[in-house]
Amino acid sequence: MPRTKCFNREEALEKAIGAFWAKGYEATSVQDLVDCMGINRGSLYDTFGDKHKLFLEALDRYGQGSQLRIETLRQPGDPREILTKFMYVFMQKQVADPARRGCFMTNSAVELSSRDDECAERIKIFFEDMEDGFRDLIARGQKEGVFKSKRDSASLASFFIGVMQGIRVVGKVTPEEEVLRPMVDVALTVLDA
Repeated sequence: MPRTKCFNREEALEKAIGAFWAKGYEATSVQDLVDCMGINRGSLYDTFGDKHKLFLEALDRYGQGSQLRIETLRQPGDPREILTKFMYVFMQKQVADPARRGCFMTNSAVELSSRDDECAERIKIFFEDMEDGFRDLIARGQKEGVFKSKRDSASLASFFIGVMQGIRVVGKVTPEEEVLRPMVDVALTVLDA
């Protein structure tokens, strides 16, 4: 008779994300996952496959949550206000993170993308989706005359992705607002250059 699962799959996945985010893929052992998820090894393998499959699912879940935040770039309203708020809220999240975790996708890209094609593809899609959100908002702002820059909206979107990743990486070392705020301040001036 098959055993019934005695745990919430979604909660267990969220706990796995936390473990991978805190330690990275390589440094997170199966025992770490079993301990933090509150399940046994058999349940981990039966439910998620192996550690690598669990990690890929963790990346997918994290990406889905980020998509909700990216949707704020597609809201109606003043494009400058939307982008400005998005960037400062993003920066504040880095300042407010006592664990200095940075971005799960960025951390994973640095650790694995050069040797794990499945991981790299997920991260590539994540950044492309984010870049699309920026591009669409910037293009709308240019069309409405809110942004004066004549630069291509795709190039500006790519620039903002770079700024965000810079904030995450620098913020892992120096998560002080006085260090990170100027990065946002200067980046926003590009929209009128």
